[in-house]
Amino acid sequence: MNEMKNFRLSILVIILSLAGSMFYFSSCVDEQHPGNYYTFQGQTIASELEKRSEDFSEFIKVLKRAGMWSELSTYGEHTLFVPYNSCIDEFLKERQAKHRVWDNDSTIVYNSVDDLPQADCDTLARTHLIDITCYVGDMREGSFPKPNMNDKYLIMTFDSAFNYVSPNGQDTVYKLERRVNKFANIVEKDDSCDNGVIHTIDKCIDFTGNYVYDLIDDNPETSLFSRALKETGLSGPHNLLSQYYDETYKMGDDSVGANSVVKLDRVSYVYTVSYWERKKTCFTIFAVTDQVFKRCCNVSTFDELVAYAKKVYDEVYPDDSGITDFKDRRNSLNRFISYHILPFATDRTKFNMNTQVVGTYNYKDVGLDPEDYFETCAPHTLMRISSVVSDNRKAYEHIYINRMDKEGNGTKDYEGPYYRGVEILPFSGKTKQIADNGYVYYIDSVLLYDKTTRERILNRRIRIDCTTLSPDYITSGARQTYSTDKIGFGFRDATNWSTINNSNYKLMVRPVNTTDSYAYEGDGIDIQGVFDMCIKLPPVPHKGTWQLRLSVRTNKHCGIVQTYMAEVPSGEKPGNNDWNPLGIPTNLMFDDLTGSQVGWVDDSKVGDGADDEEAVTALDKALKNRGWLKGPMSQSTSGGKPHRDQNTMGRRILNTGVMYDNMDYYIRLKQVLQGNDDSQFLFDYIEFVPKEVYDYDEDRN
Repeated sequence: MNEMKNFRLSILVIILSLAGSMFYFSSCVDEQHPGNYYTFQGQTIASELEKRSEDFSEFIKVLKRAGMWSELSTYGEHTLFVPYNSCIDEFLKERQAKHRVWDNDSTIVYNSVDDLPQADCDTLARTHLIDITCYVGDMREGSFPKPNMNDKYLIMTFDSAFNYVSPNGQDTVYKLERRVNKFANIVEKDDSCDNGVIHTIDKCIDFTGNYVYDLIDDNPETSLFSRALKETGLSGPHNLLSQYYDETYKMGDDSVGANSVVKLDRVSYVYTVSYWERKKTCFTIFAVTDQVFKRCCNVSTFDELVAYAKKVYDEVYPDDSGITDFKDRRNSLNRFISYHILPFATDRTKFNMNTQVVGTYNYKDVGLDPEDYFETCAPHTLMRISSVVSDNRKAYEHIYINRMDKEGNGTKDYEGPYYRGVEILPFSGKTKQIADNGYVYYIDSVLLYDKTTRERILNRRIRIDCTTLSPDYITSGARQTYSTDKIGFGFRDATNWSTINNSNYKLMVRPVNTTDSYAYEGDGIDIQGVFDMCIKLPPVPHKGTWQLRLSVRTNKHCGIVQTYMAEVPSGEKPGNNDWNPLGIPTNLMFDDLTGSQVGWVDDSKVGDGADDEEAVTALDKALKNRGWLKGPMSQSTSGGKPHRDQNTMGRRILNTGVMYDNMDYYIRLKQVLQGNDDSQFLFDYIEFVPKEVYDYDEDRN
């Protein structure tokens, strides 16, 4: 009996470990319409549904009323989540109850799909359809690579359940369940058709409109956090967290969609650029439950929370200690709550590393976990999010905020204190965590931007991937998107980015592609043309001497780039007189960095060879004196070559000087090679490095 119990326990451990560590791998085929739709004789999604009309007749009515039936009867690429008739019956009862409340009409009765308002019918159909083909058997935890036809991202999560009886009829065993948006369980998957794939679900996917703060208000376990959001004016109508679509944003139809005519050359490849159709303002909230407040802070009431926040932030911002208006962004409670909010929406698996790039991250060799840095909704604050990767380099085990572990602060043989950080918990339980304008994740402690975080944990080499420099790149799904097709996400004047002097260029976020990756974390931003743009930089965590560095890729197709920097008071934009040039223009049109301009030499050819540490260190110092560093050792190309050993990749030191934690900083990138609209700039990342790190035997990672 104990053996059977141990066996069942072992199965549970395996399933839960898989569910906790899985993340997204796309097996999706982008739409391939051969031209105008026409009916053909193959096995289509529509014909397959008709074969099982006893199961799906009600949803067939939904698709026909919504005008989508003919599309599912023709060529194309589609993913359809189809609910059983019983699921539609349940949906009708729920909508009937809600419409009775909304319309104050007790006579409303929905006996069938025919009784549904047309708007509900349209939304129901569009919620369950994606216009690419995705086989969920190859998917891991995370969002689907493209929104559904209702312009909402769907999330795949995993759970285990005692829902299977073994052949002996006595023992129940654990079964891994795949769920869409937490609650719709996929009971039949990957039914392939000539124009896509069908997945059968046991519940309609919820499309009820919610803002992120609604999800916290509705959870009885987050009463303190909900109260604090209201008191600070962050939640509720016409406040920060009620933002969604930007109605002033316009994009021409010829630039939207996978069949866009916009092209961008990247070195020797041509990409089709699909521009973001609708600009959104979304959020990711790291919510704290009442239980966590009590356990971590000994806080049980709102007044105790106010006092706790004041104690923490009065020490950091003593000049603001007298601000008692909770709605003032400088108020201690406002800072406390705002630091738990990110100004973009992303699922948990895309904070650091797409699964396709984990294998190229040399975390075992260099002792550095995948990481990235994100600006929060609290003024002038930054957080580090890092992932502990399993030994097989294929999956996450845990994702932490403001952790400082074996990787230290970027110096060699770091021996300082370690900090566990705050863990971001996977989706679980029965509460909703997906809203129209973002996600809610729960964490196992509170987040503090206190002196320890600012002056110890973040007093390190801060390498910031370029795709985090605008919330638009993240919310749109462009960051960390895997694709074998050369289709990039196009943007023009994204948030925190702006064009200067009416320059003319094309910009895209390049998708991750493991067969051709020379970029930090797989993706990057490619710019082509005669550009002149400015980018708002994230804040430094504390006042001090910081070094600013820019990633560099050389190629004969690249141009000559002049960089500038501006320091302005918080909330102001730089004027013409605020820009200070950072040295002379950087010529990127070389085949590699081995010339006299940089003097790059392979480590194995320095001194007596690869083991000549003294000679390699001397070379690094010589490169630094010329304003250059090699690429980092912490990641490899898709061919397995560390970036440090790639002679076309490096880091340019732009500026070394005092920077202030309460000022805004901008960098300006200007293509000075005139008359060549094909010149390119391959933007990968920037680095902030404090003097305590770059002056103290900084390592090569």
